[in-house]
Amino acid sequence: MQQPVVTLRGVVERLTYTNPQNGYTVARFRADKRYDLVTVVGALAEVHPGARLKLEGRWKTHPKYGEQFELIRYVEEVPATVEGIKRYLGSGLIKGVGPVTARRIAEKFGTYTLDVIENDIQRLHEVEGIGAKRVDMIARAWEAQKKIKEIMLFLQTHQVSTRLAVKIYKTYGDKSIAVVKENPYRLARDIFGIGFLTADQIAQNIGMAPDAPQRIAAGIEYTLNQLAEQGHVYAPRDHLIDAAVQILAVTPEQVDAQIDLLAQEERVKIEDFSFAPPAAESENPAEAVYLTPFYFAEVGVARRVRDLLNADQSRLAVFAGVNWAAVFEWLAAKMDGITLAERQQQAVQMALTHKVSILTGGPGTGKTSTVRSILRLLRSKGRQALLAAPTGRAAKRLAESTGHEAKTIHRLLEVSPSEGFKFQRNQDNPLECDLLILDECSMIDLILMNNVFKAVHPAGHLLLVGDADQLPSVGAGNVLRDLIASGVVPVTTLDVIFRQAADSTIITNAHRINRGQMPVFPAQ
Repeated sequence: MQQPVVTLRGVVERLTYTNPQNGYTVARFRADKRYDLVTVVGALAEVHPGARLKLEGRWKTHPKYGEQFELIRYVEEVPATVEGIKRYLGSGLIKGVGPVTARRIAEKFGTYTLDVIENDIQRLHEVEGIGAKRVDMIARAWEAQKKIKEIMLFLQTHQVSTRLAVKIYKTYGDKSIAVVKENPYRLARDIFGIGFLTADQIAQNIGMAPDAPQRIAAGIEYTLNQLAEQGHVYAPRDHLIDAAVQILAVTPEQVDAQIDLLAQEERVKIEDFSFAPPAAESENPAEAVYLTPFYFAEVGVARRVRDLLNADQSRLAVFAGVNWAAVFEWLAAKMDGITLAERQQQAVQMALTHKVSILTGGPGTGKTSTVRSILRLLRSKGRQALLAAPTGRAAKRLAESTGHEAKTIHRLLEVSPSEGFKFQRNQDNPLECDLLILDECSMIDLILMNNVFKAVHPAGHLLLVGDADQLPSVGAGNVLRDLIASGVVPVTTLDVIFRQAADSTIITNAHRINRGQMPVFPAQ
């Protein structure tokens, strides 16, 4: 059961922890009419020890740290006593005023101190040790603090939570009010954790019209993002218009006009699909509308596949002229008598002689044995392979089945969370291997696959392994199936179930279902 919202008034004693990016703070708070200090957790913007606050929030019990007051919103109040003013001014709130100067100012003007600073700051010259330079410094710092309070008050007045208000201030600074008034939908583009629906609520609270161009433009992007969550890389223009009209409750003409404006700003890309056969449900399928990142990812994958296939250099040129019959005889002797089937041999030869290739097949068809054979041949020629899979579990399974180290794709590409989750491995810093083998490729979405291709050396080889009949990736795109359907990349499909796999009812029925046959149920 959720605790009721309660109000506390008091003074910040100290800040235990503050995250400068999002304002999350752990503070010790001396609440009025309480003898013990309260631990307050939540977002606070530029609050210093000594500040007097009115807090609204809920009590909660942390399993490790005990009772805490979880902040919902707050308002900074003016200290009412001389001692409070001394601490408030001397807390580091105002650059140029430390504890000693704060004491002198407060003792000089008493409870009128803050009125003097606000309305007649030149009177600070009357305080010992304060000259013109320091008065000017105090004036600038005081104005900056006033601006922060104005921003927080404006946002909270329009029902923006303290947590989001702090994020907005951290992003836009003194321009926060102007940005929110002009186009609150910028928040959805610029600030992680604020989506279209939240920005739309803020827009309603400040009185923006439901058919404002900013709202329609943001709604179109939101619609494309919703479609991307369903796996779609783009939307036919008329389908996008219909979907956006349903979400925004505006006219198709208004949506259509904003699509063109978004394209001019390069927030979306429009592709001519007039060469493609018309879709039955689409009256005008000639134009596809992409969110810009998906457009460049799709173009990037297509271009990099072509460039790799057409590249003259190959780090596996040593396999170009080998006697493959002799190779497979040698391999059978080295692999404990395991003889590869004809399709498996084709897959091995394909991976070692083509710059990009695909090995696909259902469970139990010998994909793992084929990969192990490829790795054995690479070792025999002193060549290096890297193995990766989309998830930690898949990478662990790949390593166990091949006896070769395997990583997640993100780890392989050296993702850097501190730099906005950018990959350190790319076209300027490619992977150091002769052959990159990716498993479970049906799970790799378009954006990630584009980053993989960026990291492949122009002379390197890439083998994509997976089952095209498995569920597609969670992210947008169905890259493995599309590459197979393109006819551009050489593909070997394994379709023979080997003896051990044939004993599995699950594997047998998976293949029967793929062929459109009823599954077989064992007798009880």
